[in-house]
Amino acid sequence: MALKRRTILGAAAIGLVGFTSHAGARAYRANDWSQLKALANFRQAGPDHERFLKVTNLVWSTLGQKSQALEVGLFETDAVAAEVLIGGKAWVTTGFLAACQSEVEVAAWFCQRALALQTNVRGEELDRNALKAHLASGYDPRATLALWTRWASSKKLRNSSRFTDIPRTSVRLGKLRVQIEKLGYLF
Repeated sequence: MALKRRTILGAAAIGLVGFTSHAGARAYRANDWSQLKALANFRQAGPDHERFLKVTNLVWSTLGQKSQALEVGLFETDAVAAEVLIGGKAWVTTGFLAACQSEVEVAAWFCQRALALQTNVRGEELDRNALKAHLASGYDPRATLALWTRWASSKKLRNSSRFTDIPRTSVRLGKLRVQIEKLGYLF
């Protein structure tokens, strides 16, 4: 009986988990890329998709990955959600792009999330490595601090991804700020 319960709970955890925006639009989080692509509001074209693709391709190549191995998608919904999946698949919602406020902040999120999937590095070391990747991609690292500071204070952003290893405590944010200042950037 205990094995059956674990099996059922495991299957439920792997299955689709839905979220609803205030506008009533619906999208699904899934580990199966083909299921995501089949949803009506999933897009792989258009200006928002092209901007997301540009950012992710730049970061992806900075991380030493082949751009053709990256596939990105966009859900047209006000819901704030995003995910990077193992195997070079990433999706965001138009609501997430708006919440990030700029391509630079989207790049900061993607650096942190992609590195967390590729390495066993966590915590402050992940923050430092993501900051280095963000800078190596040609972005202003101050946007990293702006994003994570806003993320720490916004429940909507914090709940946008199952990924939780981000600098959202005052200690980690302070250490990140020191790292950015050591690079010669002033606030």
